[in-house]
Amino acid sequence: MDLHLRLQLFLRSFFLQAGWNFSKYQNLGFAFIMLPVLRRLYKEDPDALPAVMQRYLDTFNTHPVMAAFCFGALAKQEEKVAKAKSITEYNEQVMEYNGIRRGLSITVASIGDRLFWGTLKPLSLLLAIFIWMLLGINFFNTRVLSSFPDVYVYLALVITFISYNAIALFVRWKGLQIGYESNEANCFGLTCFDWNRAIYNLKRVGLVFTALLLLFGVYRYFSQMPKQDVYFLSRTILVLFFVVLSFFTRRFRIPNTYLYLAVVITFSVVCAFV
Repeated sequence: MDLHLRLQLFLRSFFLQAGWNFSKYQNLGFAFIMLPVLRRLYKEDPDALPAVMQRYLDTFNTHPVMAAFCFGALAKQEEKVAKAKSITEYNEQVMEYNGIRRGLSITVASIGDRLFWGTLKPLSLLLAIFIWMLLGINFFNTRVLSSFPDVYVYLALVITFISYNAIALFVRWKGLQIGYESNEANCFGLTCFDWNRAIYNLKRVGLVFTALLLLFGVYRYFSQMPKQDVYFLSRTILVLFFVVLSFFTRRFRIPNTYLYLAVVITFSVVCAFV
């Protein structure tokens, strides 16, 4: 894959969900992204292009950022399909293409959902709140918030926006190359990186941010309030209790549904009588 084709796929990858539909999900965007590959491979046989496009208009659904691995791997596989010298070889390569498309899209969707939606986005929000608190901005008080210059208010948003998208853009760009140059032996490049460890470490960073925010919030509250507030104390103790309890439920594999139910009932009782 040369630089020109890679750049085309990279720019078109941002339109993966532009044609999202309930029938076949991302198939229109997927076909649009892969069109430069198909035009290059079948430029000497343009009559074959409509039939080939039918394969790309089948159901496709995966994570929009991690989909870059799919684009690279399927571009490589389509080269094998285009070079088939017999009907039997063609059918074998198409069958392999369908297997790669189905299996890889599911795999990268699982990784992408846990990494980007379940980890990086919440972590970026925590980072923004943490920066606000370090700057002394009480974002729960509109009067205090309005007294700060806009540059300080939006500084955290700019930092988190850049940090999140820097990772997303890197994965989009690098995933194309890795997926194209890899094969089934290393799951088209996915095993080149320990995704589970990265997700695990990022979640631990999120827990540290959360703990610091809670401690900093409690410190600021007591430093500004001359008297202890029983309402605040009761709710703070309950929050900390359920945070600690969540580690035990995870440790002993107790379904989170029971923990959520206990949280709702407990806070309902406390808010009603305390």
